[in-house]
Amino acid sequence: MVDQFGPQFLHFFTEQTAVEAEDYLNTIMKSDDIVSALLRDKLSDQDLGILYNGFSRDGKIILVGYRTQMMSRLVGEFAHELRNPLTIIKGFIQLCGHTKEYDKFQPIILSEVERMYTILENFLTLSLRKSTFVRMNPDELCKKLIAFLSSECAVHKVTFDYDISYSENVCKVDLDKIKQVMINLLRNALEAFDGHTHEKKIMFRGSVEDKGYRFALIDNGPGVETDVLKQMGKPLYTTKSRGTGIGLSLCKKIIADHRGTFCVSSVVGKGTTVSFFLPFVSP
Repeated sequence: MVDQFGPQFLHFFTEQTAVEAEDYLNTIMKSDDIVSALLRDKLSDQDLGILYNGFSRDGKIILVGYRTQMMSRLVGEFAHELRNPLTIIKGFIQLCGHTKEYDKFQPIILSEVERMYTILENFLTLSLRKSTFVRMNPDELCKKLIAFLSSECAVHKVTFDYDISYSENVCKVDLDKIKQVMINLLRNALEAFDGHTHEKKIMFRGSVEDKGYRFALIDNGPGVETDVLKQMGKPLYTTKSRGTGIGLSLCKKIIADHRGTFCVSSVVGKGTTVSFFLPFVSP
């Protein structure tokens, strides 16, 4: 780019970053080593910028650049994956403080710690765990999900209820990943209650539909504006000050891997319903 555009190369950057870029180019000329710099460009606002590795050879500046969009998404996904088991561990430890039943919840806490080790191992080897699918009756799956949904709601003093329809058919699921989806959806619902003083309610519903089963989480929170609703699920999009913008996009991907569909509906002032549909499979 330096050879092709000369000083115009700096026009790819914002004014402040152009100064940094010029300093970076000068540093390359004075150094015998490869010099790295993360520079923000004007071409995309979806990533951190471009990580440039540059060195000087025979008076020429040679640059190799790497867009950091994938890097930032990977970091965000990693943080999000670790926060899921941490959320469960925190919830059960708080519950132990209320019930004093430490022995009862110890296996669950240890299993989530083990899941954190698995996540770390996956990311250290730069390969995400492949899905492990098993055939499962959907209402049996619901019962497993209700076990931790109800305890989390109890810790956060949210009224929890559920309504599950029985089905003789089965779905093909990765239990850990479906649990991850429900953790994400529950956390979003609980965070939406922040600052609201009315009675907080969450409803979990499992219903039989044509050719499949629908799992839904319904809250009576503040709801979501239409403009925000249209953006939800896009990678890196978030309205939270400390959000990663990864949660819902991960949920959508997991459900897509299950050959299912994902849906979000909301009415401002009344609440939000997030649901996903999993198809039945042949016996």
